[in-house]
Amino acid sequence: MHNIKRLLPVTLASIAFAIIISMVSNMVGYGFSFMESIPGMLILGGLALGGYLLSWIVPIKQMSTVLWISILAILIASPISPIADYVIAQVDKVSFMSVVTPILAYAGVVVGKDWASFKKVGVKGLVVALFVVAGTFLISSMLGDLFMKIF
Repeated sequence: MHNIKRLLPVTLASIAFAIIISMVSNMVGYGFSFMESIPGMLILGGLALGGYLLSWIVPIKQMSTVLWISILAILIASPISPIADYVIAQVDKVSFMSVVTPILAYAGVVVGKDWASFKKVGVKGLVVALFVVAGTFLISSMLGDLFMKIF
């Protein structure tokens, strides 16, 4: 619990920074106004914070923060939720690509920061990474297509 108190300010600042960058990207690249993006971005930020807190509070160490965020998002956007219509309407005003922008920026910083260790992996690591990305994309596409045919 001490760790969460120490890391919470940094986490809040990171989420706030991601929200601001995403809102600017949403406004510039996708034509949504700043004001109409606020509720959807706050919902997404709240989901991120809630999942982060749950990953620390619930003593199941095998569950990642991303899984907790996904569970929360599914619960508040599912038909059983009384706020599902509002949540979906607000988050619909946020372009997916505008949210991906800060994530890719963070990934770039991480790779740039650990460039020496990345170079040690060499070409083999790059080939494996390309296959992982391609495989993830292809399997996700096939599953999406399968579910679209089923439902």
